Parts: sequence; structure tokens; C-alpha cells
Amino acid sequence: MVTPGAKYTTQEISVLVGMSVSKVHYYDRLGLIPNLKRSKNGYRVFTEENLTWMRNLKIFVDSGMPLKDIRQLTDLVVQGKQATAEQRQAIVEHHLRALEKKQVEISEQIAFMNSFVKEYKQIQKESD
Repeated sequence: MVTPGAKYTTQEISVLVGMSVSKVHYYDRLGLIPNLKRSKNGYRVFTEENLTWMRNLKIFVDSGMPLKDIRQLTDLVVQGKQATAEQRQAIVEHHLRALEKKQVEISEQIAFMNSFVKEYKQIQKESD
């Protein structure tokens, strides 16, 4: 649920996104959280926009997207979504192709392992 004007602490973002506080700090140091503000005392203050980005960031990271590509996406978002849509699309499509290739490889590995399990079950059945 989006709450306009909502502000979140690093700890709250950590819980909402499912990412450790240290990871949130790390990604901030890398410049991967666009438009992140700080309070007068230096604490990070996250908005709904930041929360949405952090959820996307977690998916990018969890899917194995290289940090350099995420950094490029972040920089392009800061430049303007309309002006950089084609470039951002190209980065995401490149990663999507890599994921699809990996999915095929994993499917082949699963089939391979299933054949071994089937063979072992047959051996056990024959020995009973």
C-alpha cells in the first residue's frame, strides 16, 4: 500500500524490503539509491519512491544483475525516466536474456538430477 508523504527509517526499509540494514547502507554508499535524503542529524530518510526503488533493487540484486548495471540504471533514473527509457530497457532486456539462459540451464540440470534419482529409486526397488 502506498502512503503519500510517508517517511521511513533505514530499519523500517530493511524490514519492508527484506534486506539487512548493513546492505541498505552498502547500497547507499555505492550510490544505488536515487534521491535519498538525510535528516538534519544525518539519518537516512526514505520516501515511498525510495521504498519502491529498494524493492526493485532487491530483485535486481537477487536475480544476479551485476552492480555495475544496477549503478547504470540508477544513474539513468536520476537523469530522467522519459529521457533514458530506451537505455534502461536495453539494460533490463540484456539481464532478462541472461536469466532466461540460466533458466534453461537450470531446467537441464534438474532433468539430469531427476534421472539420477529415478535410477537410484529403481536400484533400491530391485534390491528389496
